[in-house]
Amino acid sequence: MAEITLSTITNRTKAEMAIKFSMNRTTWEHHSHPLSVWSRLATGWMIFPAVWSHSSWGWTLAGIFILTFAFWMYLNPRAFPKPRHTDSWASQVTFGERVWLKEVPFNGLEEILDLHRTATRLLGALAGIGFICGIITAALNLFWPTMFFALAMIVGKMWFCDRMVWLFNDATDAHPELADWVY
Repeated sequence: MAEITLSTITNRTKAEMAIKFSMNRTTWEHHSHPLSVWSRLATGWMIFPAVWSHSSWGWTLAGIFILTFAFWMYLNPRAFPKPRHTDSWASQVTFGERVWLKEVPFNGLEEILDLHRTATRLLGALAGIGFICGIITAALNLFWPTMFFALAMIVGKMWFCDRMVWLFNDATDAHPELADWVY
């Protein structure tokens, strides 16, 4: 029987998330448009007011807001055209995510992923804890805790994005053919 480790669970989770969001090559190309990346980052916090709104408008309307938010998160990588240029920081965030999710068939990427694994997981955990705790505190209508956790989510996500660019640059150094993604 195969040994189950945190690494295999994490890799399986990342692959399942990519499948659920139907992120194929074309979707990734569209998501590399800077407007896709920046609009997703700029609207990610809007889940908190959607949850918070239950106290004013009830859970039915809040549920509609939450579903609208979820639909936007799904639609966003598909809503923008393939970019004319991918030399921006925002485009390279998505390239790093593709490397992180092992969507590139190159050997030897494990060493590069190992260099970034701890920091990437910690940043993902910061963003995830901020998200989950922010949802809980928004549901309880606790203003300052919700703001704190929203900030934690945003800082974690932005720092994660920056780490993805760093990861992509390291992967490009090891596999120069990845540089073809940047034009």
